[in-house]
Amino acid sequence: MKAMVLEEYGKPLILREVEIPDFGKDEVLVKVRAAGVCGTDLKIWEGKVPTKTLPLIPGHEIAGEVVAIGENVVDFEVGDEVVISFYIPCGSCSFCRAGRYTICENFEGRMGFERDGGFAEYVAVPQKCLIHKPEKISFIQAAVVPDAIATCYHALVTRARVKDSDVVLMMGGGGGLGLHAIQIAKWLGARVIGVDVSEKKLELMKECGADLVLDANNEYLPDRVFEYTLGRGVNCVVEFVCSESSVEQSFRVLGRGSRLVLVAYSPQVKFDALRAHLFEIDILSTRAAGKQDIEECLKLVLEGKVRPVIGNVIELEELNFGFQMLREGNLKGRLVVKVQN
Repeated sequence: MKAMVLEEYGKPLILREVEIPDFGKDEVLVKVRAAGVCGTDLKIWEGKVPTKTLPLIPGHEIAGEVVAIGENVVDFEVGDEVVISFYIPCGSCSFCRAGRYTICENFEGRMGFERDGGFAEYVAVPQKCLIHKPEKISFIQAAVVPDAIATCYHALVTRARVKDSDVVLMMGGGGGLGLHAIQIAKWLGARVIGVDVSEKKLELMKECGADLVLDANNEYLPDRVFEYTLGRGVNCVVEFVCSESSVEQSFRVLGRGSRLVLVAYSPQVKFDALRAHLFEIDILSTRAAGKQDIEECLKLVLEGKVRPVIGNVIELEELNFGFQMLREGNLKGRLVVKVQN
C-alpha cells in the first residue's frame, strides 16, 4: 500500500510502498478514504510531540471503510463506513470510568502518534475506537469530526460548560478549529466574539456565526470587548493561539468568574496570576476529545447544527504541500487528504 512516512523530523514525508498492516483479534483493517490534517501533525513533524520511534505514518483524523475484521470483533462488519476515535484508552482506570478517556492512566496509544495512522491507504484499528459513520455525511466531512469539531465540543461543552447567557471570545477563531468552535458556541446559545489577524479569517468567522469579529493587529481588544459587553468582560476565552501576547490579551478581556480554556498549548506561556486571583478566573486545559464527544458531534453535523468547514482537499502525495499551506496559514478551513475513492 501507499503511505506518507515520516522518517526524519523536520524533513519532507516520503511516499513509500509499505506492507498492509496486520491486525489483531480485537481489531479491524480500515481502508482509509479521507484523513484530516491538524496543527498537531506539524508538531509531530517537528519532533515537538512524543510519538513512537521513527519511522511513523502520521494522521489521526481518519474516516474509512472496514475491509477485514479480527475474530473477536462483534459490532462491526466488512463494508461498514467508520470514523475513528484516535485515543486508545484502557477503559477501566478511574479516569476512563469517569468518562475522561483522553487522560487515561494506561493509554494503549494514539493513532498517528504511538501507532501508525491515516496518511496511508490502510490502517489497523482497535474495535473500541470505531464509530459508525452516518451515510449522509461524506468521508471528507467525517474526517474533520474526530478532532477539528470534537476537540472544540470537548472544550466548550465538557470542560468550559458554556451556557446561553455567556459571551465567548475565540482567540484565533479563524482557523480550522476556531471556525467549528464558533458554530458550537452559537448552538449552545452564546454570543461569540471572533479574533484573528486577516480580513479573510474575519470573513470566515462571520460566515460561521460570530456576532463580532476583531482584528488583533489593528484594534485594541480590551476597549472593543468591554464596550461590547457593557464593561463586564467576557465569560470565556477559548485560546487557539496560546502565545505570550495572545494569552496576555485574553486575560485583559476576561471578566469576573470567567474561564480561560487552553486548546492550543505552549510550555513557555506566562499569565497574570494576580488578575486570575482577584477575578477568580478558572484556567482550564483541554485535551482532544473522547469517543462520546465524537458521537455527539456526528449528530450535530447530521442535524445541520455544525457545518464542517473544509478549506482544501488534496491527494495523499501532496501532503508535504499541505503541511506548507498549514504552516503559512493559507487555508480557509480544515485541510483534508483524499486517500482513496
